[in-house]
Amino acid sequence: MKLERPPEYTVYEGIVSDFFDKKHEKFLEKSDERYDYWDSLKYKKGLPFPEDLVKSWSLVKFHRMVNYKTLDFSNTQFHYYITANIQKDLHEFDLKLIGGLYQDPITASDKHEYLRGSILEEAIASSQVEGAATTTKVAFEMLKSERSPRNESEQMIFNNLRSIQFITGETGRQLDFEFIVEIHKIMTAKTSAEYCSGGFRTSQIFVTDHVDGEIAHTPPAADKLEGFMQDLCDFANSEKQFIHPIVKASIIHFMFGFIHPFMDGNGRTARALFYWYLLKKDYSLIKNISISRAILNSRIQYDKAFLMAEYDGFDLTYFINYSVRNLRIAFQNLIKYRDKKKEESDKANLIAYKLLNKGLNKRQADLVGYLYHKNNPKVNIGNYSLRHDVVRLTARRDINDLIKKGLVVEEKIGRDVMIHIKSKDAVEAYANK
Repeated sequence: MKLERPPEYTVYEGIVSDFFDKKHEKFLEKSDERYDYWDSLKYKKGLPFPEDLVKSWSLVKFHRMVNYKTLDFSNTQFHYYITANIQKDLHEFDLKLIGGLYQDPITASDKHEYLRGSILEEAIASSQVEGAATTTKVAFEMLKSERSPRNESEQMIFNNLRSIQFITGETGRQLDFEFIVEIHKIMTAKTSAEYCSGGFRTSQIFVTDHVDGEIAHTPPAADKLEGFMQDLCDFANSEKQFIHPIVKASIIHFMFGFIHPFMDGNGRTARALFYWYLLKKDYSLIKNISISRAILNSRIQYDKAFLMAEYDGFDLTYFINYSVRNLRIAFQNLIKYRDKKKEESDKANLIAYKLLNKGLNKRQADLVGYLYHKNNPKVNIGNYSLRHDVVRLTARRDINDLIKKGLVVEEKIGRDVMIHIKSKDAVEAYANK
């Protein structure tokens, strides 16, 4: 990936006085909104010094440096700036997205179904970011049926699921080398990366771009690893200075990718730590979204966020911005799912009410409403009789009546006979006639 490095910035004569006199305040506020990198900012209209792009960039850099917070990892300084736009996103994330979901939650059964689907989706997408070639459909079938992986790609996905299940139960732990190595071992088991599990790398590696194969990043030398990793663990465990959990999780994610402590499997482990840290900080709804699916859908931006931060003097704001935006998109998808399920449930209840008015008993109306609402569901006589606390003879009579009315059909699957609706159109036609 070709990314132009920004020019050296200089505190030109007049920039400091212009800044403190707020001469270019509106432009700087606008530049904070997207937090433009050099290769984007230089094409913007309304630059404060249109005849001198480097001077305009220097003004922006001076503005950011005034607002920087600085972190030290192994005597290397990294910076970030919580812009008004990021603060707004974090506020909306905390109060509107999470709060709004709890104010009008999805049903318990839908929540369980979506949670399971989201965890499987995260396991699949995280592996696909790393190159797993299995289709999402095949991967879902493997995980849901619990069959053994058949190839490297499926093994990666299976390992990701095991890692998610593992870290979900480890939110009371502090971050340390042993915990990180444990996660990495699970991630790489029975794959080509298994050879490097069990400890940090002992030699230099180079990170290549997934598009053009060129070297995109040179991680710290092996003899610097312990210092970087200890500082990362101390940063994650420290409560001395408050940093918003999403910002802190994003920094942990970036720093792990920057340090690249293992020969392989770093990306998967970094995303697992991001997920773990937010769970640790009681962001329990993170289990209901797939962070990696959002990354997979914006892979180029993901890679660029890493590079922009590194190329622009270790300014982590680029990566924080990316992480916050992705989380917002992922949670908006969860709210869309909730609204869709609520709409489907309301429609199913209306169908059941209409069927009652057509002479069906409540058991029958509830069954057809349930089968109508769910996606390709099936029940058997035993399920039906237990759910409604009736004997099998009564259950059979109810079902036969529904078959006669053209609302449901029976299908032999293995040794069992399953019941499902004939079609949604058939149910709607009967209810509305």
